[in-house]
Amino acid sequence: MKRILFVDDEPKVLDGLRRMLYAYRQDWDMVFLGNGREALDALAQSRFDVLITDVRMPEMSGIELLAAVRERYPEIVRMVLSGQSDREITLSSVTLAHQYLSKPCDAATLRATVDRALNLRVILEDPALKQVVSRIHALPSIPAVFTELMNAVQSPNASAKEIGQIIAQDLGMSAKVLQLVNSAFFGVQRRITNPAEAVIFLGLETVRALALTVSVFSQFDARRVPSFSLENLRDHGMAVGALAREIARSLHLSKSDVEDAFVGGLLHELGKLVLACNFPEQYEGAIRRAKEKRIPIRKAELEVFGTTHAQVGAYLLWLWGLPDGITEILARYDQPGSSPPQASLLAVHVANALVGEEWEQEMDMECITGMGLVDFLPNWKQMGEEIRQGGVA
Repeated sequence: MKRILFVDDEPKVLDGLRRMLYAYRQDWDMVFLGNGREALDALAQSRFDVLITDVRMPEMSGIELLAAVRERYPEIVRMVLSGQSDREITLSSVTLAHQYLSKPCDAATLRATVDRALNLRVILEDPALKQVVSRIHALPSIPAVFTELMNAVQSPNASAKEIGQIIAQDLGMSAKVLQLVNSAFFGVQRRITNPAEAVIFLGLETVRALALTVSVFSQFDARRVPSFSLENLRDHGMAVGALAREIARSLHLSKSDVEDAFVGGLLHELGKLVLACNFPEQYEGAIRRAKEKRIPIRKAELEVFGTTHAQVGAYLLWLWGLPDGITEILARYDQPGSSPPQASLLAVHVANALVGEEWEQEMDMECITGMGLVDFLPNWKQMGEEIRQGGVA
C-alpha cells in the first residue's frame, strides 16, 4: 500500500480531499495535515511515497516544505496542489516540485497523476537512479544563449515568439518550459511538444518570471567539466532531432509521432546535461574513465553513478509529465532492441547512429531487420550526411 501525505492549511480543503478520495482507501494510506511543521514531524516518524502540498500557507510555506523534503527525503515524489491565484508564488517552486495540480482537482485526475508517478518507480525501480535524480537542482544553459535570453526578456519590445525561438536553441530551457506547459498547473487542454509554442502559450510574463526571478536557467560553468561541451551536446541533439523527424516522415508516421521523434531526438542526451551540471567532478571522472578504458560513456556512467544518462533523462521527463512516447525515446534510444520499439523511438536510435561516427557499430541492425526496415537505410544514411553537412534545417 502506498502512503500519501496531503498538506493544506484549509480544513475544508482537507475534508474535501478525504471525502473525494475515500474510495481509494484500499490502495492508499492517506494522512491529512494542516501545516508544514506537522508534515515534517510525520515524515520523520514514518515513510511516505508522495507529498502533495499547497503553496500559500502560514508559518511554513509550501515552498519551504518542499525544499526541506527535497533535502531530507529526496526519494519522495513531491507535488503541488494549488489554486490558480497562487501562480506567481508557485513559479518559485518550479525547481522543487515534480508535478503541479490545480485546484479544484477531481479524484480521477489526482489518482492518475499519483499512480503515474508511482508506476514510474516500478518501470525505473533503481535506487541509484532515484537518488541521483532527487538531488538535481538545476538545468544549465549555454552561456551565449543564456545571455541572449536575459537581454530579450528585459526588452520591452520582445515577443513571446522571439523568446521561444531563443529557448528552442537550448536543451535545458526547452526541457523546463515543456515540463511547465504540460503540467496541470497551466491547464493545457492538449499536449505541447514544441519549445517555442510552449513559450507562446505560457506567455511572456511567465517566462520572464522564470528566467529572471526563479533562476531556473542557470549558466553552465565549463571550467568545472572541462571534457564536456554543452555546445557540442546541443548541436548533436539538434542534428539528431532533425534527422529523426525526416526518418519518421519517410515512414509516414502520424504527426504526433513525427513530433515525438523530433523532440525525443533533441532531448535524447538531456541526462548528460543534468549529470554534468549537478555532479561536475563525478561526470568529469566518468568521461575520463570512458576514454581510458575505451568503453561507451553509458558504461562509465554506470560505474560512477550506478545509472546512465538515458535513465536519468527519461526519469525526469516522465516525472515531469511529458508524453510517454518522448520519455520512452530517452530511456531506450541507445538500446531499442530490449523490447519491440515504437517507430519514433527507432527513428531517434537510427538518427543518433547516423549523425555520430562509426554508425554501423552503433546501430541495432537486428532490431532494424526484425522491423523490416533495412531497405530504408541507404536513404536514411544520405539524409544523415546532408544534416551533418548542414544541408537540412
